[in-house]
Amino acid sequence: MSSASEYAVGQRWLSNTESELGLGAIVNQDFRSVEVFYPATGESRKYTKKDAPLTRLTFEIGDTIKSQDGWSLVVTETEVSQNVLIYHGNRTDSDERERLPETMLDHHIRLNQPEQRLFSMQHDIPKWFDLRLKAFTHMSDYQRSNIIGLAGARIELIPHQLHIASQVGGRHAPRVLLADEVGLGKTIEAALILHQQIKTARAERVLIVVPDSLVHQWLVEMLRRVNLAFAIFDESRCEAMDEGGENPFEQEQLVLCSLDFLRDNQKRHEQALAAGWDLLVVDEAHHLVWSADAPSADYQCVEALAEAIPGVLLLTATPDQLGHESHFARLRLLDPAKFHDYQTFLDEESQYSELAEAVTPLIGDEDLSDAQIDRIRALAPHSASNFDNLDDFDNRDALLHELIDRHGTGRLLFRNRRAGISGFPERHLQAHPLPLPELYEDMLELTDDLDEALYPERQPSLVNSWTDLDPRVEWLLEFLPTVKPEKVLLICASAVTAQQLGEAIRLRTGIRHSVFHEGMSIVERDKAAHFFADSEEGAQILLCSEIGSEGRNFQFAHHLVLFDLPLTPDLLEQRIGRLDRIGQTKDIQIHVPYLQDSAQSVLVKWYNEGLGAFTQTCPTGTGVYEQVKDNLTECLLVPQDNDNISDLVEQTRHINQQLRQQLDAGRDRLLELNASGVGKVEDLLDEIIAQDANDSLPDFMNWLLDAIGVNQEDKGNDCFILRPGESMVNSLPGLDPEGMTVTYRRRVATTLEHVHYLSWDHPLVHNAVDMILTDTIGKASLGFITDRTLPKGAYWLEALFTLTVNAPRELQASRFLPATPIKLCIDAQGEQSDIIFEKTRRANKKIAQQLIGALKKPVNNQIDKARELATAQAEALLEEAKTDMNTSLSGEIARLRELQQDNPAIRDSEIDFIEAQMSALRDAFEDAEVQLDALRIVVNNP
Repeated sequence: MSSASEYAVGQRWLSNTESELGLGAIVNQDFRSVEVFYPATGESRKYTKKDAPLTRLTFEIGDTIKSQDGWSLVVTETEVSQNVLIYHGNRTDSDERERLPETMLDHHIRLNQPEQRLFSMQHDIPKWFDLRLKAFTHMSDYQRSNIIGLAGARIELIPHQLHIASQVGGRHAPRVLLADEVGLGKTIEAALILHQQIKTARAERVLIVVPDSLVHQWLVEMLRRVNLAFAIFDESRCEAMDEGGENPFEQEQLVLCSLDFLRDNQKRHEQALAAGWDLLVVDEAHHLVWSADAPSADYQCVEALAEAIPGVLLLTATPDQLGHESHFARLRLLDPAKFHDYQTFLDEESQYSELAEAVTPLIGDEDLSDAQIDRIRALAPHSASNFDNLDDFDNRDALLHELIDRHGTGRLLFRNRRAGISGFPERHLQAHPLPLPELYEDMLELTDDLDEALYPERQPSLVNSWTDLDPRVEWLLEFLPTVKPEKVLLICASAVTAQQLGEAIRLRTGIRHSVFHEGMSIVERDKAAHFFADSEEGAQILLCSEIGSEGRNFQFAHHLVLFDLPLTPDLLEQRIGRLDRIGQTKDIQIHVPYLQDSAQSVLVKWYNEGLGAFTQTCPTGTGVYEQVKDNLTECLLVPQDNDNISDLVEQTRHINQQLRQQLDAGRDRLLELNASGVGKVEDLLDEIIAQDANDSLPDFMNWLLDAIGVNQEDKGNDCFILRPGESMVNSLPGLDPEGMTVTYRRRVATTLEHVHYLSWDHPLVHNAVDMILTDTIGKASLGFITDRTLPKGAYWLEALFTLTVNAPRELQASRFLPATPIKLCIDAQGEQSDIIFEKTRRANKKIAQQLIGALKKPVNNQIDKARELATAQAEALLEEAKTDMNTSLSGEIARLRELQQDNPAIRDSEIDFIEAQMSALRDAFEDAEVQLDALRIVVNNP
């Protein structure tokens, strides 16, 4: 590109003073003036020839230029016809030979090279140079961080959740079962894993499959927790997308759908299988019933997906709910080669139990006997740790964590028990015995149906009148005012019961209420839950059918009314788990109104006195129920047989005690220690806490948002309202045109649901940075400083280079070498300077043009010197990145190969990927480039 003094109609020129006009064309000229039309804006300007602020736009051989019709060519030669340039070259889309007169150049052409912009007077405010430098620096630090995808989630910092997420999220194609007990945050763990996998380019396409009742809950949680916007797929959406003839599942990267939808529609199931996902997530996996002879349709549906998709996350709070064989079947989904035979699995499990028992003294910080050491050596023969000096804490800790790594299912299965996690509230039972109505009593004497015995209100003859005679209804209406304005969650077995209770409240009181059941649409359910969550104008009570016990979290409420009781202990625990979760701030009051001398009273007694299931979690409940269910059924149908009921309670208590002793005997201690992260997660927590306390993000974003024209209003309580300003040239993706409230503080974000939590992970932050770094703004500037300690008229060239490596995203090259800024300052003598310019003011256009004209040759020399120095620095940075990559990946390969000797859960494909990644990164690093990104001339004018 060069300038010229001879004007001709059709030539293309740039305005030095109004760069926003775009590329202009000369439409008229005479001996004194020249008229330029700017098609991009539809404006014209007339200039006096001798001082026209114009620069001729010309391109050199090798440049890529774009036509008005949208195609581009690479210039191979030029010719001049009647003072108008004609470019010849090959089109980039077809490689065909083409000619492009400058009259047909794209009006919106922008100069990208800093030298071009500097010498053509396409200058920006000097502060933009600093902003580009800070943006590159912050993003480079971010890409190297160990806490990408973890620190930016809207969550409390719960150690076991972060530990599991960091362990699983850093793997290639992880295949694990997340089996924490109810209330420990499996959905949050899955969200963190997904977020980390996507942010680090380990995964791009994700399919989440959940029960129909949880679809919208997952949609909201993924968006609210980690800003991942999933598309809900159902039949109506797929039909609308079928018209194009393409697979609808290929049209979105992040898809959420129900298991019923895929199971019952073979076409959609086949389309989902063919869509090519990186990661599959399946919630409520305990519903996947399996036996060797008759796997359920649900199981087969998921099994086909799990075979086709490299990464799989299965979630269940109750891994043994359908029996140990079904637990084996879920592990079989993760690794069918290892878990191919149930009996083999049982044999291996017994060996892991022996290992866990042998290391129990290590967990309890006790001495190991010689027999225990010999047993550990026999069970883990490849252990490299030193057994000779186990008095040393570090040696004991190293041995323990090495054995955890080698534990059979420890790499596949993560299970935390509430007994090992602190921070839970107390649970208090408030039992409310009520008289049995005569009508119920007469009916119950004649029934041998268990459902009728437990739920007499379902009798067809009473369907429209039971709320008038059932004392539980009267109790509820009297109870609600006594705890007002506190929130009350009521769960019952039937949607009809929930609706009829809602109608009774509406007709007989003025209490605000909301109903939540499976007959409602997803949107209707979400509205009901939101109305209940509203602390000021919302419902005091939410009336849920059994669907309310799965997935939804209502820990802002402290009163739970169990209007009836489920027959299985796991379902009771799920109900209580809606309130009894991490994040609950008060003790939970569990209210159980029940009819005396009925099956209901027997069930209350069995749960309370036999299992203690109301006041504490009951991980053994299913095992007990399987052994006593026949006797329990008999007692429920004959509630007057007090002797039999007493025997049932005593039998239950005895079996429960035995199972708890087995559970606590150390069988899964290694597994639980592995899942808790004790001794391994502390450094990660410290790093996140340090980042939370650092003000670099709010300081940077305040500057950045101000620069791009976003209005920021301090709302107090560490909250800010962001609104598009009138000066914004481009829209900022993710910024609500009506404004949005944001915070940079975790404590605020986890308290105020409507406030957006801005972090280095947040899309708005990345979009704002991209607006700077993908634009030409700040690439060239000229400014003045006022410093009496420096010579007047002295000038410096600041050059910003970036060291970049081009590699496919899945190689995660940015872990070791992100776009790295190299900033240099060269003085007028061509020497490197360490001077830092903090306040640089913009130069007058006319003065700037004169300076550029006078300094063009020496500045070109300074650019060459800066490029030479930047290349030398880049070589050192590149060697450092290579060493870091080789050390990190080769160490991981060696660790996995060693563990694989004892633990076949280490897949060959995982090691193969890292080896291929390492090889590809070595090649990519050889092609790393140093590119000039921005230039700034600074002149001292005291």
